[in-house]
Amino acid sequence: MNLKKFFEICEKKGISEAQIIVERSKSTSIRLFKHEIDSFKIADSQSISAFGVYQGKFGSGNTQKFTKDSLEFLADQIILTAKYNEKEEEASVFKGSEKYKKGSVYNKELPTIPLERKIAVLREVENAIYAADPSVTDADHVAYAESEYEEEVQNSYGLKLKQKGNYFTFVAGAVCKKGDEVKTFYDSYLGSDFSTFEPKSFAEAIVKGALAKFGGAPCDAGKYPTVLHHDVLSDLIDAFLSACSAEEVQKHSSFLEGKLGEKIASSKLTIEEKPLTKNVHFSYFDGEGVAKKNKVVVQRGVLKTYFHNRETAKKAGVETTGNGTWGSMKVGIGFSNIFVRPGKQTFDELISPIKDGVFITEVAGLGTGLNANSGDFSCQAEGFRIRDGKLAEPLNLITLSGNLLKMVKDLKGFDNAPVMRENSISVANAYIKSMSIGGK
Repeated sequence: MNLKKFFEICEKKGISEAQIIVERSKSTSIRLFKHEIDSFKIADSQSISAFGVYQGKFGSGNTQKFTKDSLEFLADQIILTAKYNEKEEEASVFKGSEKYKKGSVYNKELPTIPLERKIAVLREVENAIYAADPSVTDADHVAYAESEYEEEVQNSYGLKLKQKGNYFTFVAGAVCKKGDEVKTFYDSYLGSDFSTFEPKSFAEAIVKGALAKFGGAPCDAGKYPTVLHHDVLSDLIDAFLSACSAEEVQKHSSFLEGKLGEKIASSKLTIEEKPLTKNVHFSYFDGEGVAKKNKVVVQRGVLKTYFHNRETAKKAGVETTGNGTWGSMKVGIGFSNIFVRPGKQTFDELISPIKDGVFITEVAGLGTGLNANSGDFSCQAEGFRIRDGKLAEPLNLITLSGNLLKMVKDLKGFDNAPVMRENSISVANAYIKSMSIGGK
């Protein structure tokens, strides 16, 4: 598609500045059920988004159709939405950054691997789950997904940007039964280098996770020294960082409002956003076309920055941090490639000082049990007791409650084994001084 024509159309229609974003993606997904392919989908999608300035107002448009009329349609949408835009802020399109640290994380080998090979590895996962223990009754939701994406940005000032990437995921669960007791455990693997995936060890770890749950019971309700599994902490850090959005701060709906430059957490906590790290979450420009930079968000407990797009940065009198996102026909704020600095201890060393505590390995209902304005949360949980510095009996039918800000203040340390999850947050297991556990 000749994108240059779009800017010619905009100029004729009186749109003073404009930007266009073209996104293309391909995906493959396969799911097994009892050794048969239960679901198999291949999909291609594409979309064109555009925004611009008409008579001093910001307007936008979107379409999934790549036809000769698409560019004219987008220009008309910009004009129409601009007419009904009641925002008073001065509208503009970003001209471009002085320098971009371009890079590629596209793995050319991944799409060349025969589909038969990928299905064969998926079958290896399923077979390994069934073979791991006699108590396994089902290998549940054994699935493979592969995605390839490409994003192209151009604007009326001559800016031209493009980035491309791909990745795959394996997901699987095990259902185990002993007597009348049934336990399940699920896990996933994310990567772009297919050769790094080990199906047998992945499957055996899943079964081990399910077996460890047998005999679980609630503990007495109370406050306990608590170790949070990296999966659990990843979701909590995600929620914590959402409060770093300058948009939320300026709407007075963030518990971090007014805390910039203050010590808001334990000195053990350092959080960095590193979008230029070469992994599946790499990106060198944001949704507005601003060059991304690696940055420290929290340094030894001190809040160093909020996440800004151009609009919030202008209101605050600062430079944008390159965290603008484009979606739902508007510019928002997001973050990616978050690295929480780990500790130097092993997991066993991390829990060794705890005489009577809990290790929380799973939570459910955090999305509905979290108050984003206050940081208070309460959710169902599972895990293990910690007795005399070692893991003991499993726990279930318990709840985990707390406050995000208090949690990071009470942080006593991390172990040395961080894991990067699908939400693009890399974090290790963490020891919290005290958290509220609901039980019997």
